[in-house]
This record gives sequence, structure tokens and C-alpha cells, in this order.
Amino acid sequence: MKSSTLSDYRGQKIKVICEDCDILKTFEGDALFNDHGDADMPGLLGDLCKTLGCNRSKEGFYNRCSLVYYFTHEEWMAKSGMVSREAYEIALGKRLADLQEWDVLHGRCRCGRRGPLNKSSLARRYGPNARLKELESKLLCKECKKYDSVIDISSLPR
Repeated sequence: MKSSTLSDYRGQKIKVICEDCDILKTFEGDALFNDHGDADMPGLLGDLCKTLGCNRSKEGFYNRCSLVYYFTHEEWMAKSGMVSREAYEIALGKRLADLQEWDVLHGRCRCGRRGPLNKSSLARRYGPNARLKELESKLLCKECKKYDSVIDISSLPR
């Protein structure tokens, strides 16, 4: 398996975390590429460790630096090819009538805006048999004015 390099992360943010040193830092992929060239990602951690001022080494066995790349839960799921239960049910064609009373809908636009959706008014407007996947293309974002939203399902807290 080919190791990833910095050229794979150009234009993206690269996050690192060290729980021993209480470090959570974000780097720009383009800036790192300009500074370090097309370095391999595992080897780059040693250089980033020195950049952040860690006095531990990435080599050796004892008192070793524990700096690693940081991924949010959503990023980790996307990289591993997993989807959430809600996304799976929406992809299967879950309808408004299939939702339980404790299910809460939120619309999430690609621009980052997120807001609650009223299930009863969606059912009145589009009918109870409307599929959630079809409704995604009918949601207009109030901020960017695009029809590019995703519906998330969550449960009310107990």
C-alpha cells in the first residue's frame, strides 16, 4: 500500500494532536508542501514535532513524542467508507411517515448553515409519503440561496 504524501493534501487543512503535550494544531497543506516538499505523511510528523517545540523525539522507545494526525469523527467515517445509521436509512428511501415522534430533522447546507426542520409542515407541504432523499433537493438555504442541503436525523434527548 502506497504511503500518502503532502501532495495528496494540497488545499486542505492538516490537523495534529498530542495529548501528552496538550497540543491541537492545524496547518495549511499548501504551506507545508512549500516548506517540506512532497514529504511522506508518516515522516512529516517528526518535523512537525520539532516545529511545535516538542523536546521529545519520534525515534526510540522511551519518552517518545506521541504527536499523531487528528481526524474528526465525520472525517474518520468518510475515510473508512462508513456511513451513519441515519444516512443509511435516508439512502434506503425513508419517508416522513416512517419517522418516530422522537426523531428530529435538521437541514445542513454545504455552506455550513444548519437549522431544524418541522416534520409536520414538511408532511403538509409534500405529503407523508415524501422520501427524505427527495426533500433534500427542495430545501433552499437561507444563507447561500442554493438547493444543496442534506437532511440529518437525530433523536430527542431523554
